[in-house]
Amino acid sequence: MQKLDFKVNKEVELAKAIIDKLPFLSRYDIKKLLEDKDVKINNIRVKENLILKPNDIVTVYYLPKETKEWYSVVFCDDNVLIVNKRAGIEVISETERDLLSILKQTYPSIKAVHRIDRNTEGLIIFALNNLAEKTLNSAFKTRKGIIKKYALLVEGRVDIEKIKRTVYLKKVPNLAKVWISEVKTTGYEPVITEFSVVEYRKNQTLMEANLITGKTHQIRAHIAYYGYPIVGDNKYGNDNEKTLHLTANFLAFNFDNKSPLKYLNSHTFEIVPSWL
Repeated sequence: MQKLDFKVNKEVELAKAIIDKLPFLSRYDIKKLLEDKDVKINNIRVKENLILKPNDIVTVYYLPKETKEWYSVVFCDDNVLIVNKRAGIEVISETERDLLSILKQTYPSIKAVHRIDRNTEGLIIFALNNLAEKTLNSAFKTRKGIIKKYALLVEGRVDIEKIKRTVYLKKVPNLAKVWISEVKTTGYEPVITEFSVVEYRKNQTLMEANLITGKTHQIRAHIAYYGYPIVGDNKYGNDNEKTLHLTANFLAFNFDNKSPLKYLNSHTFEIVPSWL
């Protein structure tokens, strides 16, 4: 751990003050620092995001930057950028530092065309020009041209026959989660995930998920609905593990012959999950 002391000269939110001094940290990281009592104000440990006053002295104990890079570049050309995102940062956020803003420092024209959850690691594709953005947005909207698969480790021995491919999902904003139903109900929209078993491991199952639709927490909530929460998922399962065992590990393309991105059809991208 490293230590940083600094004084503030105006009224400011604690998290913002820390991010200004340590810009490689996200609000998620700061939340963890507070939970672990690694932040002091005027030499008193604090556990919540307070408002600082002028002349307050903040002390932060943190891991150095080189141990926590937010992404690594997997592929880049004039049209697209593909990166492997580390868990713990949003792709896009209106309230905190996000992956898109970090990438814009190197790729000023970058545009986000899809997301994965904050605590999910893995492959993300970005557009680097207007034509690529239009093409990729259309592909994600029509579900044609892009193949995305996930690796996940779940609790229990999965009976794959009982998991329906199509279920219905409803966002519950006040709980920051989603609900799943097998029956179409008011407020619920259909989501499609194709699950398969890779191997059984004692009381756990290694699985693959082919994402047909892409909604918030879709994979996590879909599989947990059937009694198989993802290891490390403290929202839909338990928090015995700190790492969410879910990775967007495979990306391939099948654009039609008229697409300006059809050349990507010859490329396949696959990574090994950090938790394997």
